[in-house]
Amino acid sequence: MSFLIMEKGERFILKTFNGATTPSKECEEKENYWKLIQEEGTVVNFADDLGFPYKNRVLLQFDCDVKARGLECHNEKPNSLWILKTDLKEIR
Repeated sequence: MSFLIMEKGERFILKTFNGATTPSKECEEKENYWKLIQEEGTVVNFADDLGFPYKNRVLLQFDCDVKARGLECHNEKPNSLWILKTDLKEIR
């Protein structure tokens, strides 16, 4: 498995969420972030840089309006979520 070297400002597409393409049956609609699969966004921060325990995540700011899709989004940057690096595909 090859690992991407990511930088702030780079653009990616969400290909999976938490390693899966579909949510579990118990997933609440407001937490169904799988709706964002195939959406594009920009890396704005790294968990490593902020001392977060989940170092394999990046803060991805989506181009779309996350809240307009009925999803919770509580980060300081609008339309941004902490996403696993392995859930992202580089836009070329």
